[in-house]
Amino acid sequence: AGLLDLDTPIREAAPDVAFENPWQDTRPITLAMALEHTTGFDDIRVREYAKVDDPGMTLVDGLAFNPSSRVSRWKPGTHMSYCNAGPPIVARALEIASGQDFESYVRANVLDPLGMHQSSFHFPENAARMAKGYRDDGVTEAHYDHITIRPSGALNSSASEMANYLRLMLNRGELDGRRLLRPESIERMETPTTTLAARAGHTYGYGLGNYTTIVNGHLFHGHDGGITGFAATSAYSPDLGVGFHISVNRPSGAIREIREHVGKFLTRDFEALEPPRADLTEEQLRAVAGYYQLVTPRSELTRFMLRLLDTRRVSLEAGSLFVKPLIGGERRELIPVTVDSFRLEGRPVATRFLVTDETGDRILQGRFGGNARQVPGWWVYGQLAVAAAVLTLMVSSLLFAFIWLPARVFGRFSELPAQATLVPLLAVLSLLGGVLLPFVLNPDMITDFGNRTARSITVFLGTIAFAALSFYGLIAAWRSWTSDGPRAARLHALLVAAACVIAVLYLGGHGLIGLRTWAY
Repeated sequence: AGLLDLDTPIREAAPDVAFENPWQDTRPITLAMALEHTTGFDDIRVREYAKVDDPGMTLVDGLAFNPSSRVSRWKPGTHMSYCNAGPPIVARALEIASGQDFESYVRANVLDPLGMHQSSFHFPENAARMAKGYRDDGVTEAHYDHITIRPSGALNSSASEMANYLRLMLNRGELDGRRLLRPESIERMETPTTTLAARAGHTYGYGLGNYTTIVNGHLFHGHDGGITGFAATSAYSPDLGVGFHISVNRPSGAIREIREHVGKFLTRDFEALEPPRADLTEEQLRAVAGYYQLVTPRSELTRFMLRLLDTRRVSLEAGSLFVKPLIGGERRELIPVTVDSFRLEGRPVATRFLVTDETGDRILQGRFGGNARQVPGWWVYGQLAVAAAVLTLMVSSLLFAFIWLPARVFGRFSELPAQATLVPLLAVLSLLGGVLLPFVLNPDMITDFGNRTARSITVFLGTIAFAALSFYGLIAAWRSWTSDGPRAARLHALLVAAACVIAVLYLGGHGLIGLRTWAY
């Protein structure tokens, strides 16, 4: 037996780690859930991503730096949503059980036995041996990130040493004739167990820091990674006996192209097989068709946007199912493998799973946090219609300003109180100038928003100004309704002010009004 039992609640295994789980009594979070990213936690916040200047920070201090994100947003052990805090929590449990710090334990029990003597979770002592990372322009040198919770992704290694890791996984725990792990341990690492789909018997998904992926029509296992100045991807196929590791010192789409070419080369002599199409009844197919809205965003701050933009429609046409994002995207056939599992064309296994949660909602689960609830069409289009109307009215205030401002200069619209049109316009401008522009003008968002800077303070003040001006504008527009100004202008002012207030209520409900990103 190992030092840790994956079914142990983290309250017991790592009692000094702060978190909140509203379902603690009925569904405690286990070590397995933390590694499989089914805790329901928000991903770590921007201030944690921005804290990269303390190479001596311990794991205890790193986990204590900002525990506010570790609140279960849905019942643990149901949906996968990537959270960088999960592996460090298990690493802390390992420290307590072993009496060693994480890096020392991994050095003695993993890296050295694998011959990975130069690999390290700290900045290499011999920095000259390490490649320099670069920004997106490929010219500006990137700083080295000393992240607060190193077990989530701070491993520095080389292609040759990562090859030893891949050989271990391909040989099911054996390296150069030496047994380091049991085959069943490797298989457990590759197999998800805690999502609704996994509990229904489906094995495609995210295991213990190791997820399934498709490479040129073949099933592989592995993981990707990215940090300032660097990106990497590792994958292997036990069935084919091949694997690869790729790392680049400039984050860009090039690594995906390299991965594709390498994958095609390694699998060139193997035939890609697809499981047969299941013969479902018309009734079974109709039960799958409908609209599916994302319910598990990786970052809670993006929920306000993703609930509108990340919705998919599954349609039934001539006996076949097709899936397509509601806004943009490609229409693809959703091929039944069983009554509750589906694949896309060219996939060797089912990659989408239709499950029912404890509330009776039907959920279409994917591999990497793509958990979408089946919702009525009127709900989807109703939300989009309201959002479109609000945005249109707010934008129209900018266009109308080119009419009423010059007109007032020449004595027109004098009967309409200036506050009725000016205040809603200022509200819209505060949203544009105080919130949207700071996100566009400077590419180094993490550093600026993770600290108290002019940029992050502008967002904080801009959202407050937008809220205050919106409510004041609605009062002013309502009072102007009985004025002698043009009826169309009065109506437009009232509608714009109402649209601004609706936007405030929506954004406020998602925690975006008065947001202090440096303290979030």
